[in-house]
Amino acid sequence: MKLTRAWQFVLTICVAFLLPLIIPSVGLDDVYFFITAIVLFAWFMIKWDAVKAITLRSSRFEMLLGAAGIGAIYAYKYYVATDVGILDLVLIFLGAVVINYGLKGLKKFWVPAAYGVVLLAGYQIENVTPNFVALQNWLAGVLAGSVRTLGIGATANGEFVTMNMSNGVPLTLDVASDCTGIQGILAFGMLSTMTLLDLKPRFSRLVPLFAIGFIGAFLINIVRLIVVFLTFEFLGISAGNNMHVYFGYLIFIAWVMVFWVLAFRYLGPARGAIQPQALITPKPI
Repeated sequence: MKLTRAWQFVLTICVAFLLPLIIPSVGLDDVYFFITAIVLFAWFMIKWDAVKAITLRSSRFEMLLGAAGIGAIYAYKYYVATDVGILDLVLIFLGAVVINYGLKGLKKFWVPAAYGVVLLAGYQIENVTPNFVALQNWLAGVLAGSVRTLGIGATANGEFVTMNMSNGVPLTLDVASDCTGIQGILAFGMLSTMTLLDLKPRFSRLVPLFAIGFIGAFLINIVRLIVVFLTFEFLGISAGNNMHVYFGYLIFIAWVMVFWVLAFRYLGPARGAIQPQALITPKPI
């Protein structure tokens, strides 16, 4: 069975992304790899029909150019003996685009490539923004109140929430500055709205969608923290730490996909509407 170009492209990405597993002294940053893989998976689910419709083909030179670019990234990573990060994965993704669709294909995939840059920028914001003490304290109060409604004793003192685990051991959780989700809210808020730029909607219709994207990301962060707190409470510290790292990405991407579906329906033509060019004037018999 012959692979279509779209599936060949997906296979190229998978192989290129997993190469660090067999290259000595080069590894994958688990978190960044997980984020990038989930984001691309979500984008391909939404845009798969458009990807299959692309007719561009790469020349032999472009295939070699893309492969050389990916090879250069891994050669550098091997030389400095560091893990592959999110920016590296974005460049590797672009190399896979050139291998399969040529340089002109980069125009077709600028949105998913930009996702990686936006995510990286979002998580770097933490390094240049001050601690949001008021927001931390407010979130701590909201979380303590939320778990109390579920029958769990909890108190908030500033940014700290104290509660008893199911085995009776007291546990204090710190709603630190990175727990406010500011960087994630900015990154995923933009992620949830950037793909809509492909549709070239009117500005008046984009504004409410951008607002919904950011507000939704903020509320999703509160849900994430509640789930993390409950995991600490009932499953223990190790499970809580793992949930803190990975669950946020899953729930944010789930929100992004739901947002995309709703936004595309909002921006698209009404269901059952007949496009003007489809109207036919009947001829007299």
